[in-house]
Amino acid sequence: MSSNVCHCLSEKCLHKTWNRQQKPVLFIKPGDEVTITAPDASNGEITRASTTEDIAKIDYRRLDPLVGPIYVEGAAPGDALEIEVLNLKILSWGWNACLPDFGLLSDEITTPFLKIWELDRDYIEMPNGAAFKLRPMVGCIGVAPGEDGDYASITPTNAAGNIDIRYLGAGAKLYVPVFNDGALLSAADGHAIQGDGEINGTAIECPMEMSFRINLIKGAGIEAPEIMTGDTFAAEEGYRIFTGVGPDLMAATREAVRRAIAPLARAQNVSELEAYAMLGLVGELRIHEIVDKPNWVVGCMLPRRLF
Repeated sequence: MSSNVCHCLSEKCLHKTWNRQQKPVLFIKPGDEVTITAPDASNGEITRASTTEDIAKIDYRRLDPLVGPIYVEGAAPGDALEIEVLNLKILSWGWNACLPDFGLLSDEITTPFLKIWELDRDYIEMPNGAAFKLRPMVGCIGVAPGEDGDYASITPTNAAGNIDIRYLGAGAKLYVPVFNDGALLSAADGHAIQGDGEINGTAIECPMEMSFRINLIKGAGIEAPEIMTGDTFAAEEGYRIFTGVGPDLMAATREAVRRAIAPLARAQNVSELEAYAMLGLVGELRIHEIVDKPNWVVGCMLPRRLF
C-alpha cells in the first residue's frame, strides 16, 4: 500500500540522541515514501583530506548523528512500523578506521588507523586485487524509546537504532515496535559495505541518500526489531574460517578474530592493523555451535579470495 506521497529530509534535520520528547520535523501518513540525505557517521569530522593523525582529534560527541524524527500518523504503542528500503545511493566516498576505545579488540589494538575510499565504482579492491561488490546498507534506523531521557544514538535497543545488520539494504523490510504516538522515526549511518559484526568498529562509512516506504501494522505486538531480507550474498567461492572455542561467547569471538588477523595481513601484504580494519568490511562472525557444554564455537569467516 502506498499513498504515492514522497517526502525529503536533509542533513539540516539532525539530532544527536534518541529522546521521546524530540519534536518531529516531518509528519507523514502510512504508505508515504521518505528520502533522507544523511551525513557519514563522523558528521563531517573526517573528510577526503583527513589522515590517521586526525583520528586523535575526533570529538565523539559529534559522531553518529540522526536525521529526523518523523511522526507517522496513527502509530501508537503496540503497533509496528514496516520500513521498506527502496533505494540507497552512496554519495561519492567513504572511510574506514580504527578509533580509540572502539571495536572488538580496542583494548589490545590501540594504534589509530584511517583509510579513505573513493566509491566511484560498484566494487572495491583489496591490496591483492580481490574485488568486493559494494553492498549499501543502513546502519542506524529506529524509533524513540518508551522511556523519558536521552539515549545514545550509537546504542542499539529494542527500538532498533544502531543495529548495523548488513542485510538491511535495498529490498529488505525492517519491522520495529512502536513505543510512542507517532513512532518518531529517525535514520542515518550509511555503509557502503560491512561485514557481519562490524568487527573493528567501522564499515566503509559514507554519506548516503536513503529512500524508504513507511507502512503501519496496527496491533503487531512485536517486542524487538525483525528483518525480512532481500539478497543475503554469501561468498560465492567459499570461506576460510578461523575459530574461537570456549565457555564464554565474547572471549571465543575475540579469539576467532585474533586468529584471523595475522594470516590476512600476510595474504594481503599489509600491516596487522590494516588487516584488522579490513575485517570490519568483509569479516563475518558466526556462532557455529552453542549446545555442547561447556564450550561454544565462534567463527570469523573470510572469503577465500582474500588468501
